[in-house]
Amino acid sequence: MAGPYQYRPVLFFVATFVATWVPWLIGAYQARDPSRQGTISPFGYVGLLGPLVVSLAVILFSGNKTLKADFRRRFDPRRIRPAYLGVAVAIPVGLMYLGILVSLLFGESSDQLQVSRDANLVVMIVLAMILAPIIEEISWRGYGVDSLRAKLGGLSSAVLFGVLWSLWHVPLVLLPGTYQHELATVGEPLFLANFFISAVPAAILANWLYYRNSRSILIGVLFHAAANASAEALSATQITKCIVSVLWLAVAVVVLVTDRTTFAAGPRTFLDDSQGDATTS
Repeated sequence: MAGPYQYRPVLFFVATFVATWVPWLIGAYQARDPSRQGTISPFGYVGLLGPLVVSLAVILFSGNKTLKADFRRRFDPRRIRPAYLGVAVAIPVGLMYLGILVSLLFGESSDQLQVSRDANLVVMIVLAMILAPIIEEISWRGYGVDSLRAKLGGLSSAVLFGVLWSLWHVPLVLLPGTYQHELATVGEPLFLANFFISAVPAAILANWLYYRNSRSILIGVLFHAAANASAEALSATQITKCIVSVLWLAVAVVVLVTDRTTFAAGPRTFLDDSQGDATTS
């Protein structure tokens, strides 16, 4: 009889980076042609699908029925504890508004509280609130996060995932039409660095919600969508977004201090839990 499934985080993340970076770099290369500038390359959207394709391939071709069944179960909305529905939205949205209010003390405009008037706002909201969260979270929560947790402790796996998630976005700096490319052209390295650094506390909070809700993929989608929506829909300045990153870090520290059990345990795989991983650590 076959033994328990062994997660393969190195294979997963290497394959994911390749499946994403190659299309994005092709798109960046194409953008050197002046006739192609002004809009994001189709390869930008192809690259976004990289994590989804890899995660589904790893799971479906694993030959492991337990892994496949576990993946399907984690889409069950009943896994989400009702109180955490509000928490998943309140953290990113509330911190964005708080960051804007704090920024007023540093001379930033109150116009940030208004909804953005960017002509591409509808497109960005659809991409940021629907497509990106669904595609990414099916991948990150569907396999990536658990693959790291099978090898590392709760906190170390969350931090490592945050670093990897941040690095995954790097080629977007070279891809015109993306938020990261826009930051790179502003001429202020701090703003670009802030985007990449903020991924670590965000990953800690995302993992906390994930494990507190019986490894629900849907709570990850909701949290990711709320974070993206608050960043896209409001007219927050880059100074404000730096303040918000500090607030993200502060909340992550509070969570780590007040809920030590979720991150204190060592390496763990949840596939053999007879209770459908009802535990939260």
